Amino acid sequence: MAISSLVEMNKYSTTELEKAVIDRLVKDSPELEILPFEQMVGNSLTYNTITTDAGAAFYEPGETWAESTPALTQAYAYLKILGGDADVDNFALDTRSNKIDLKGTVLANKIKAIQYKFCDTSFYGASATVATEFDGLQTLIASTTYNTVHAGSDTGSALSIAKLRQAIDLPRGAVPTHMFMTKAMRRGISVYLDSIGDKFPAGRDHFGRPCTVFDGIPIYCTDHITDTEVAASGAYTTKTLGGNTTIFLLSFGGQDVCGLQNGSITTVPLGDLETKDAQRWRVKWYCSLKMENLRTSSKVDGIDSDGTVAV
Repeated sequence: MAISSLVEMNKYSTTELEKAVIDRLVKDSPELEILPFEQMVGNSLTYNTITTDAGAAFYEPGETWAESTPALTQAYAYLKILGGDADVDNFALDTRSNKIDLKGTVLANKIKAIQYKFCDTSFYGASATVATEFDGLQTLIASTTYNTVHAGSDTGSALSIAKLRQAIDLPRGAVPTHMFMTKAMRRGISVYLDSIGDKFPAGRDHFGRPCTVFDGIPIYCTDHITDTEVAASGAYTTKTLGGNTTIFLLSFGGQDVCGLQNGSITTVPLGDLETKDAQRWRVKWYCSLKMENLRTSSKVDGIDSDGTVAV
C-alpha cells in the first residue's frame, strides 16, 4: 500500500477542486499535516499485533531447548464514512455571487467540519460506543497495559516532569517523534522550566518550521485534545464533563500511527433539489486510523488541565 501524507497527496490530486479540498482540510491542523495515509482496497484491514514477546535463554551443551514464540492478537481497522451535505441557494448564487464566492464559502465550511470531526475522532473515537466512528488514540493506546502513564492515582493530578519522561521512555523499537498536547499544558511546562531557570529549546517541526521542543521531541498543540476529560483511578475514561487532559507521545508510519483511506476526499454535485430552489453538494471521505505496532507510542493521562507542572 502506498503511504503518503495529505500534504503530499495534494501535489498529485487529479483536479483543482480536489487540491483545494485537501489544502483546506490540512490548514491549521498539525495532525493532518503529519499523519501518513495508506490507500486501502476494500473496507477493512486485518493485521497482527504482538502482545507478548518471544523469550530466549542460555543452554548447556546437549540440553533440551525450549520453544518460545511471540503471542499475536489479530486486530482490525474498518473504513468509516465521514462527510456531509451542503446546500447552495440558487437565488443567492445568481444574485450575490459577484460579492462572494458563495459555493466556495459553503463547501469550505463543510470541509472544515469534516476536518474537525476527523481530528476529534483521531484522539477520542471509540467504535464500541459509537459504531459509525473509528477507534482513536485513546482507545488504541489503552488497548495495551504498558504504554500509558497515569499522572496520579485519583481523578486527576498535576503533570509530573518525571512521569512525562517516563512516558517518553516507554515505547519500544521507536523513539516518539511528535508530542501532542493542549496549549495550556505547553504553557504549564514552559512556566515550570522558567521557574527552575531552564528554557524550552528552539527546534524545528516536521516541515522545518520553528517550534518548541522537549527532550528533543517537537511539541504540537491542538484544540482537538480537550481539557474536560474524566479520569477514574488516574486513567482516562471519557472526553467531557471532567477537568483533565492527556499528553500523547506519537510515532508516525505504516506500522505506527497511520491513517487509512479508500481513494481520497470526494466532492459530489447532487444537482438541484426538488423541494427548494437550491443545489446540493456532498463531501465524503472513507477513512480510518490504525496503529499496528502498539508499542511505538504512549501517553500520560489523568493530568489536571489547569496546567500545573511539578518535578
